[in-house]
Amino acid sequence: MIALQQPFLISNSTSSPFSSLSSSPLSLLYQCKTIREIQQLHASTIKTGLFNQHPFSLTRILESCCTSFQSSSHSPPKSISINDVNYALSLFDHLTTLNSSSSSFLYNSLIRTLTLVDQPERAFLLFYYMLHENSNNPNQIHLPNKFTFPSVLKSCAQLSAIEEGEQVHGFILKTHFISDLYVQNSLIHMYAKCGKTESACKVFEEIPFKNKNVVSWNSMIDAFVTSGDIDSARKVFDEMPYRNVVSWNSMIAGYARQLLPQEAFQLFLELQEVSGEKPDESTLVSIISLISDLGLLSLGKRVHGYVIRREFSMCGGLGVALIDMYSKCGNINNALQVFKDIQNKNVGHWTSMIIGFAVHGFAEDSLHLFSEMQRSGVKPNSVTFIGVLSACRHGGLIEEGLKLFKLMRGTYKIEPTIQHYGCLVDLLGRSGFLKEAKTVIDNMGMGPGPVIWGTLLAACRNHGDIEIGEIAAKRLVELTPDYGGGYVLLSNLYARSGRWEDFGRTRRVIGNRGLAKVSGLSWIEVDGEIHEFLVGDNFHPRSGEIYRLLDGLERNLRWTEL
Repeated sequence: MIALQQPFLISNSTSSPFSSLSSSPLSLLYQCKTIREIQQLHASTIKTGLFNQHPFSLTRILESCCTSFQSSSHSPPKSISINDVNYALSLFDHLTTLNSSSSSFLYNSLIRTLTLVDQPERAFLLFYYMLHENSNNPNQIHLPNKFTFPSVLKSCAQLSAIEEGEQVHGFILKTHFISDLYVQNSLIHMYAKCGKTESACKVFEEIPFKNKNVVSWNSMIDAFVTSGDIDSARKVFDEMPYRNVVSWNSMIAGYARQLLPQEAFQLFLELQEVSGEKPDESTLVSIISLISDLGLLSLGKRVHGYVIRREFSMCGGLGVALIDMYSKCGNINNALQVFKDIQNKNVGHWTSMIIGFAVHGFAEDSLHLFSEMQRSGVKPNSVTFIGVLSACRHGGLIEEGLKLFKLMRGTYKIEPTIQHYGCLVDLLGRSGFLKEAKTVIDNMGMGPGPVIWGTLLAACRNHGDIEIGEIAAKRLVELTPDYGGGYVLLSNLYARSGRWEDFGRTRRVIGNRGLAKVSGLSWIEVDGEIHEFLVGDNFHPRSGEIYRLLDGLERNLRWTEL
């Protein structure tokens, strides 16, 4: 039995349209268009006793479910719910208890549906059961076919299960399906998602050029983009005999990921002007995300205008990307306006705006929006809690932060990640509760990384706690022996406490090992021009003016303090 599904409870509602059955249940079954109608018919036949008088098999009901799944998966947005899948699997389990053999169609449909609803473990388990059902009777064994393998390989890709994927590949090699293009494309996709670019390339090269379709080429581009080899991806892109919008999106997303704005924007223009294709939501999300990373506000406004003119929906990832873009570019008011204009807000929209308020220092607004989100019925996710904990961290709201951390674990059953613990440690450390922050680290239940120890060390420097600071510095050096930032923080702590001998010793270690703290890099857009700055440099053509202005600001601040 497939023991990973939840039990299904058949409704006994008297309002079912099938409450008074005058036709054969089997003929009515063929008229059902949705899983809900199938469930109602199933419940009515049991309630009225017609199930015994018209003993159509559970197999027919399950086949109708699978047919409904097939039609639902082709109409966006996907209308397959996990409850519908659980109902179908409960029927399947009942069939197995009756020792009724299932068809390859049922197996293939259920495996495919499980991958569509992001249940890859259950999909692979069902594939295993398919191979072993009736193993004592070779004449009744259901062998996988060309419709089975693509879904199974997709489940391996979703799980990044390379060993299982390679075993399935070995199985395919023993069949004639290895020459099926659909199966070959699925192999390329599986190897790409599992980070095995060479294996993906080998499968791609084994496909004759004339047999490759646009999916083959796109899968290979995706493999190279995923591995960070943007040059090889571009080479494949240029060699393609024909492209669709997915081809362009993959390359634009690849350039965006590598922070190569000129190449990404050039392809974006070519897509609109030369290709004959039109940008879709994925294209615009990639471009807007790149604009966010570079802080190009004026360009972001132009793309936003394009979105409005083309009447793209803001109810999905595009709305989230625009809120994030305006927040990162420093225009929190425009971010809020985009947020307000979205009618059907999902968790991504709420989370993006909550984080935007947090990074701009509007802690109270961030927490107020979180409360409004809860009242609206939208369930926060782990990223939402990173946002509100960051707001508490920036606002020094210790009590609220601890309550939210408890709410996350207790009410929403979200297990904290390293990012949540990092926010909590920083919140406590900034406020001087260093022992409490150290206790949090000791009880994390996972290995604290260098960021956590660095956060605690920085707090110790600010509050002059040498005892805990030395512990944090030791752990930080153990994790990142070639990183000079930890030694710099520790030497600053010694200097602040007047321990000049320890300060000198730490500085000598930095010099002898040739360590250096990585300098901060930032850029800003002014009147359409990008200005880049490195900490302590004087390479900007107007650096003299900049430093004179900073000196003047410092003098004014000192005069104000007096």
